[in-house]
Amino acid sequence: MNTGISGLDGLDEEKLLEIRENASKLSDMKQEVPVEELFSESFIQRHTKFSSIDHLLKAAGYEGSTDEDFDIFIQGSTINPFIVEHTPFRSWKDFQELAVSAYITKWLGF
Repeated sequence: MNTGISGLDGLDEEKLLEIRENASKLSDMKQEVPVEELFSESFIQRHTKFSSIDHLLKAAGYEGSTDEDFDIFIQGSTINPFIVEHTPFRSWKDFQELAVSAYITKWLGF
């Protein structure tokens, strides 16, 4: 019987248990993930010419210092054109969605 799940070949019981425990911890998480953790240096360097999310945001014109400032900036009209010009993504939302996916994959232990 084929369950339709691929990419799990070679995972032993111990690794599957670790993934399940990490998934449980992730689902219980109640705090927001810091931007620097979500957009890790390795993620930024892999998908942009910048060395960190701080450098990317500064180049995009971000000068804020609070969560509110950041929220206003990413909802504004300058971030999407910057992302299109300097990354392979079509929008900040696409960029963020891949970062979230990469974060979850790493968190789970893959």
